[in-house]
Amino acid sequence: MLAGLIRTLGTIIMVWFVFRWLDRMFGGRRRRSRNPDANPNSGSNAGGASAKKAPPKDSKLGDYIDFEEVDD
Repeated sequence: MLAGLIRTLGTIIMVWFVFRWLDRMFGGRRRRSRNPDANPNSGSNAGGASAKKAPPKDSKLGDYIDFEEVDD
């Protein structure tokens, strides 16, 4: 009984390590190629003017209104 439990746990751990290895081998390249801006130090103009991004301009922002409570 104990040997079966140890064999099952060993199999689960080995499958987990194989899955992680396969994920690093195939999944890591896909993630890096999809998002080339993830690493700011890579590329030809690292730290250049394009590295500084302006804050997005949202035209949907309204004015700030300060309300006062009025007693009836």
